[in-house]
Amino acid sequence: MQWKPLKGTGVAGVTLAFEPEVNNIVDSAAKARRLLDQIGSERLKVTMDGSNLFHAGEFPRMGEILDESFALVGKDVVMAHAKDVSHDGDAGHEAAGHGKLDYPRYVKLLHQYAPGAPLLLHGLSEAQVWECVGFFAGKD
Repeated sequence: MQWKPLKGTGVAGVTLAFEPEVNNIVDSAAKARRLLDQIGSERLKVTMDGSNLFHAGEFPRMGEILDESFALVGKDVVMAHAKDVSHDGDAGHEAAGHGKLDYPRYVKLLHQYAPGAPLLLHGLSEAQVWECVGFFAGKD
């Protein structure tokens, strides 16, 4: 089924980006890919957050899951989040660099699939801002 906006309701130039997250209905990159394909709109995109992709028991497969996720939806990523995760089965809540996310791999995949996409730091306190900015310095 092809999605079509109702006549007169479209807003020119607006893109909607959703975020696959273990705590959401779209809880994986595979479900995100199905949604993108089903809707079929160039105006529907993805916000990627590597910390949101791991269901319970999946940390040992972190690299594989990151690779698969980007292979599935990487071409549709228009923005990325940078926070960290301390345990699988829940979206991360720590400042970037304070958890277990494989940031070298995550950043490499962002550069490969979504070069130029903005990277937003979140899940950090004001006191952690410069430390997190420094964490990303030179990670290209």
